Amino acid sequence: MDPEKQALTNPILRQSHPGPIEFHKRTNSFKLAGLVALLLLARITFTLLDLDIVQSITRKTNPTTSPVVGCTQYQPRVPTINDKLDANKQIIFSEDYRLKSVGYHSGLVQVRSESFDDSGPVGQDHRWDVFYNVEEYLQKTFPLVHETMNLTKVNTHGLIFTWKGTEESLKPAMLMAHLDTVPVPHATLDYWTHPPWSGHYDGKYVYGRGSVDCKNTASGILEAITLLISGGFTPRRTIIVAFGFDEESKGLEGAGHIAPYLEEVYGQDGIAFVVDEGGLGIGEMYGTGFALPATGEKGYVDVNFTLHTPGGHSSIPPPHTSIGILSEIVHSFESAPYHPSLSADSPIFTFLQCASAYGDLPSAWNKNIKNGARKGKKGARAREILADKFAELGRAQRYLVSTSQAADVVGGGVKVNALPETAFVVINHRIAVDSNSQQVMDHVTERVLPLVKKHGLDLDAFGNKFSFRDQAVLDQAEVGVFGQLLSADVPGGELKIVAVNALEPAPVSPTNSSQWELLSSTIQHCYGPQFPDGLVVSPAVMTGNTDTRYSWNLTRHIYRFTPMDRSASFGIHTVDEHLLFDDHISGVYFFHELLRNSDAADF
Repeated sequence: MDPEKQALTNPILRQSHPGPIEFHKRTNSFKLAGLVALLLLARITFTLLDLDIVQSITRKTNPTTSPVVGCTQYQPRVPTINDKLDANKQIIFSEDYRLKSVGYHSGLVQVRSESFDDSGPVGQDHRWDVFYNVEEYLQKTFPLVHETMNLTKVNTHGLIFTWKGTEESLKPAMLMAHLDTVPVPHATLDYWTHPPWSGHYDGKYVYGRGSVDCKNTASGILEAITLLISGGFTPRRTIIVAFGFDEESKGLEGAGHIAPYLEEVYGQDGIAFVVDEGGLGIGEMYGTGFALPATGEKGYVDVNFTLHTPGGHSSIPPPHTSIGILSEIVHSFESAPYHPSLSADSPIFTFLQCASAYGDLPSAWNKNIKNGARKGKKGARAREILADKFAELGRAQRYLVSTSQAADVVGGGVKVNALPETAFVVINHRIAVDSNSQQVMDHVTERVLPLVKKHGLDLDAFGNKFSFRDQAVLDQAEVGVFGQLLSADVPGGELKIVAVNALEPAPVSPTNSSQWELLSSTIQHCYGPQFPDGLVVSPAVMTGNTDTRYSWNLTRHIYRFTPMDRSASFGIHTVDEHLLFDDHISGVYFFHELLRNSDAADF
């Protein structure tokens, strides 16, 4: 994940957050609901006899027959009976295998593989050479994968493993992860409980950079495939495993080359589905369990402001230097954050529909959720109210329904006795799924125009030019004691605004498809037994960006889901990153079962 990615740390899943969204199990006094409850009780009793089968959630709505558009819940999908492959479940959850798995994952964490924002091209910047060590480790640790699957290397370090299926008419299934990590600042080394590349296992957690983000996904996928090979599995559907190596620095060298290669081989829309890291995890909320794969991903744009103003001696300063003017501009933006919004197609609106149908929400929320599904002004107004209420719950919630803006980089001035002639600031934007980069540029232009006019500046905003220099004021500029014009008193200057690294919000993946049903029902099969009160699978949104940004042409069915309880990961992108290993084991089982289930599907 990139440095801003919330992934499994998003507080939306916390039960301790303030506000009206903290709910408890609903008690229904209706007679019909009582009858339904009795029927469900019988089904739950059956569940206790067979923990591999999760039945309906005891709620006001039966999730397996849900009338909620976009939030249909599916029965657990148990793979076709195969004694050898079924036996892998006992192996995966055994103590012997756990110790082996710790070794696999810990060993991968020990291979240092940082990526940097300022890296040059592969082959020219030797910092990429660490990935030779990663490839050597994978070959040594997962020999069956390398013997069975064809390995293609793209741009030297991008890895594509292909297990060719027996039925070419079936589109391939694709699993993704990245092998790079964010760097560990040298100044933080002494603050780690265990060294960041130790892969230390204390009997409960594995510590180290990449232990959560996201070498656990990479090793979990390869472990699952190794077990399938050992069990004699022969796929009908081709299986592709793609590992990038620079996701933490925008993915241009890794996934940016992998996706075009796969499109050339399989064609546009040639992949059945993609599962990559991400989502908002698995956890208890609203009185029931929720699993939240992300079907959408916010967009991205850096807005760079560069201001040139006349220089001069700092002993005779103007009312506002270029740094002062830029500070005023930044304050103006921070004082007016983007307004939250919810469209009827937003994954977060669907999530709220799921919470209303299967969880426990206040009546006012339920009313607006119901009205929000309507067309026209009434539906739009209800969603507007919902967006505002949801945003009020906290920053994590706000930025699921609105564009974020953060002034992250600033600079200006070269000497304390010289007025700064140039100053700059970069404001990073994560674009809401219901918005686009043009709306951001329009907002920026509208916001900055009054300040440009106030300070008599010329403006070049994304190629649109305006001038507010006042010649009359210039004519009245103060003259110095020796008759020269004091440049510090000359009003004006030029502000240039450009958009860099623009990425539109990802297309929202459908949840009325066979691919979503496959993912949802497999999650129910693997994780439903952990939630006695039921598990709801709902779409969600990523506030950051993953390597899937390059996969849009490969398939409409892109799901970002790290199979992990949100409480199992700690310290992503910071000191003491570590992973509860129980959840890694569960993830191995999930990938094992997902590939079995996808192989039996005919889409």
